[in-house]
Amino acid sequence: MAYTTLILVVIFGVYWGNVNDRLNTSNQCALLKNECFFSTQKGEFRLKFEQTPIAEEELKIAFNIPDGLTVHHAHIQGINMYMGRIPVLFEDGLPENTAVTFLGSCNLVEMQWVLTIEYDVDGIRDSVQVFFSTYQ
Repeated sequence: MAYTTLILVVIFGVYWGNVNDRLNTSNQCALLKNECFFSTQKGEFRLKFEQTPIAEEELKIAFNIPDGLTVHHAHIQGINMYMGRIPVLFEDGLPENTAVTFLGSCNLVEMQWVLTIEYDVDGIRDSVQVFFSTYQ
């Protein structure tokens, strides 16, 4: 009985530790007037949502990226309702340093999101997070 309880406690601890990781507290920004600014070793990194984010509508994001900084990957996740990782795509045919994505539909009045952008500076990987909300 004691071994079973111990095993269950360990499994629950591993599950809780992996599922409920705290968000990175450095390099964060709450979206204000559809823009966020970050300081990097290479200068200011800026992103701007070209329109107010709305669920189930195309969302274009413009990036002002300092020389020497390369965006490796970007995705959006729901905070108060898990909806998987939504890719942010840098596609041919879009203006340089512009990406496109779509937000999923949600039944919550306020949906909270986090956009994570992973980038490389001089071969070192870092990331920034942008927090924003959509309303039904």
